[in-house]
Amino acid sequence: MIRLIFVLLVITAMVLLGLYLLLDDKKYLNYFKQTLKYTLFLVVAVAILFVLRRIFYV
Repeated sequence: MIRLIFVLLVITAMVLLGLYLLLDDKKYLNYFKQTLKYTLFLVVAVAILFVLRRIFYV
């Protein structure tokens, strides 16, 4: 499940960067930055859940 989300995020980022380079429109760059920001939040949340699982899985 996490791999699928990661692949979809990479595809989304590449499409947004391609659109920005192709059309030279700043809104695609802003969407790309937002995608990276929320991806970072998702990665941090998943990492915290993995750590909590390891701590409480005694």
